[in-house]
Amino acid sequence: MKEKRANIISILSRVSPLIMIGIMAIVYLTVLRKLTFDQLLAYTPEEPIAAALIILLMYALKSLSFFFPMAIIAAVCGAILPIYISIPVNLAGIIIMATVPYSIGRFSLTHGGSEPIKIKNEKLIKIRSLISDNRFFSSFFLRIISVLPYDIVSLSLGRMGFSYKSYIAGTFLGTAPGIILTTIMGSAITEP
Repeated sequence: MKEKRANIISILSRVSPLIMIGIMAIVYLTVLRKLTFDQLLAYTPEEPIAAALIILLMYALKSLSFFFPMAIIAAVCGAILPIYISIPVNLAGIIIMATVPYSIGRFSLTHGGSEPIKIKNEKLIKIRSLISDNRFFSSFFLRIISVLPYDIVSLSLGRMGFSYKSYIAGTFLGTAPGIILTTIMGSAITEP
């Protein structure tokens, strides 16, 4: 019975990221694809605490979508909140957005055995080739060059067994400059 249960958990942990990507792809293609900056502004409450919570929720949903651009969320945050609030909210959003897919990848590693994913995707093969022994630098480098999808990188690095501390530090430092710049641009959207 324990062996059968372990096999079921192993199978679920391996297919759950694919199921999640499929569900969020459908949601994106049917609901979110035509969502504009102005519509996002309209959906976001004016109360600063509620707006910050909605924005953080948007980052969490974005981390599952693999398609929705994070720059739109950062710009909306800059447009509706004062800059001294929007920058910390967006920086917290980076941590949320990077942690969710990393955790899914890490969970699939933990519960799916130590056997690595058989890679057929060309972009994932590039991720493997860019990884060095310095996990912090690898995380930072993959974020600063930003040629690969953000969430795929997070999922892959979790699956590769990167320590969370090295991963999140490199990811945060590689992503923060762009997010801060986008936040500042969003704050000036009405008066360029």
